[in-house]
Amino acid sequence: MDKNLSAGDTIALVANSDPLLLSEKTLVSELVKLLENWKLKVKLSPILYSSGLDLAPVKARIMNQAFADQNVKVIFDLSGGNMANTILPFLNFTALHKTPKLFCGYSDLTSVLNALYAQVQVPACLFQIKTLVQDNSGKQARLFYDTFFKKSTELYHFDYSFIRGNNAAGKIIGGNIRCFLKLAGTKFFPDLSGKILFLESYSGQLPLLFSQFSQLTQLPHFSKLAAIMLGTFTKYEQSKPSFPPAELLAASLPASCHFPIIQTDKIGHSKTSRALLLGKRYSF
Repeated sequence: MDKNLSAGDTIALVANSDPLLLSEKTLVSELVKLLENWKLKVKLSPILYSSGLDLAPVKARIMNQAFADQNVKVIFDLSGGNMANTILPFLNFTALHKTPKLFCGYSDLTSVLNALYAQVQVPACLFQIKTLVQDNSGKQARLFYDTFFKKSTELYHFDYSFIRGNNAAGKIIGGNIRCFLKLAGTKFFPDLSGKILFLESYSGQLPLLFSQFSQLTQLPHFSKLAAIMLGTFTKYEQSKPSFPPAELLAASLPASCHFPIIQTDKIGHSKTSRALLLGKRYSF
């Protein structure tokens, strides 16, 4: 699967979660202009701003078509919110397996990213392409360009530290904790055995986060994880809590769980968030 882009390539911009706000049209136009300045051809989903309870099959059809389109190199999801998991029953995973390509999204798209890996074993990218124009410094756009056009890996590089243990290795899964838990009990939930589970969140205060960590510990094969990596927990950390996310996690873990715990402040909902390849093997 080719993850690189060149002038003349086509990319698709879709919205599998909640509809984009009409106020985001200017931002999307700026993004398209930037991408076209890099000589990319951009295919926009016709329902980026559409709402309705009957759109899940339509969104899935657009995804299926983008994967099947030989001209489309990479698919980027612009959306977030709550409804991404509603497309899962309508995705043609058999066909997607035959035409694998990189799919990028974040937050609520965690459900789709992990389902793609669980069903067809293709790495997916936890990354929001809108950050290229949300970050006014231009650094995010440069990192993206160097990574996708010049075969750099800088967008995937991030600082980290160990809260417990000193090394870990395994394929990474996960993403937004709330949206990852939507997959629990479904056929789209990835096997936790031997994996590094990455977790982050934009919203949620102590009771919610603690209950989510607790629910994770009750899932099959949780104790067989290779490690847990914590990203940013934006709103919770902004409240300057007495218990950092790592302490909430540690308090929820059964005594039998001794795997390493890693943390990074470089991946989450920030405008300068680095990218994470789900399904790829990492060594820390």
